[in-house]
Amino acid sequence: MIDLCPVCESVAVEIRSAYRGIHPTFKSLNLAHCNSCSMDFATPMPDDKLLSEYNASYFESAHGGTATNVVALAFFSAIARLRHAFLQTYLNSRQIAVLTVLEFGPGPGFFANTWLAQHPSTTYMARETDTSCHAGLNKIGVQLINESSITTNSLSVDLIVMSHVLEHVTAPKNFIKDATRNLRNGGVLFIEVPCLDYQHKPIDEPHLLFFDKKSMQHLLITTGFENIELGYFGQEIDKLQSTSGFKAKWMALRSRLIGVGVVWPFARQRDGMETLINPLERAAIAPFKAHIESSKPAWWLRAVAQKA
Repeated sequence: MIDLCPVCESVAVEIRSAYRGIHPTFKSLNLAHCNSCSMDFATPMPDDKLLSEYNASYFESAHGGTATNVVALAFFSAIARLRHAFLQTYLNSRQIAVLTVLEFGPGPGFFANTWLAQHPSTTYMARETDTSCHAGLNKIGVQLINESSITTNSLSVDLIVMSHVLEHVTAPKNFIKDATRNLRNGGVLFIEVPCLDYQHKPIDEPHLLFFDKKSMQHLLITTGFENIELGYFGQEIDKLQSTSGFKAKWMALRSRLIGVGVVWPFARQRDGMETLINPLERAAIAPFKAHIESSKPAWWLRAVAQKA
């Protein structure tokens, strides 16, 4: 049996292929497409209990632990700064003041660290299911909160952040409604997700939802958001699909050179990198083009909107 579309609840859904997963949580799934809102998604969705257990040690389960390589750390720091710049432009253009932030799935806290460096007086809260990240988040000044604080009306929040969270949930409409329960009217929601990454990655796991602009727009409108801005960033998907063996080898060599300190040949300042002061961060992020907005579907989809 095929699930209804998790975004628009349409029955106009067709199976496109088998879902490519390795962990038992993602076995025996299919990849489906909604002909109404263009959402691509796993069906049937995994068991909630198995998914919760998987997410309780997400970074170990999905990535073999959090990043420790100097180039990887520079990449994640750089992309956090680029997300912040995108969001800050939106806030500035609408003169929206932010005193309280709630982030879902902050992981090790790259975005939180970037935000607090720019806005140190902010009250920054987070909900992170992977307990291995908690000590590091506390260290940078993030207040960890539990599920009951989110599902009650005990908070009042100006900004909610979700970077690489929404693609992991089974019921996005309910997730957005619950997560933004305490977002004030006029408050801002920022989301970043991979864009249709099943089209260029060898496996689909651990992602369950594969957004493009149309499906994200529909989700935000139907969950009570307005003044929506969407952008594709990074290498375009059609180019990612045709990566050559030579390019893969060059990227590996490039990463090794940067890792041993040969940074300057790769650290040229480019348009869109104005917030990246550290040459290592520029070098790490440059080939992924996360600083470039594209008119075509690309590696990342960023969305920002106000609660109506």
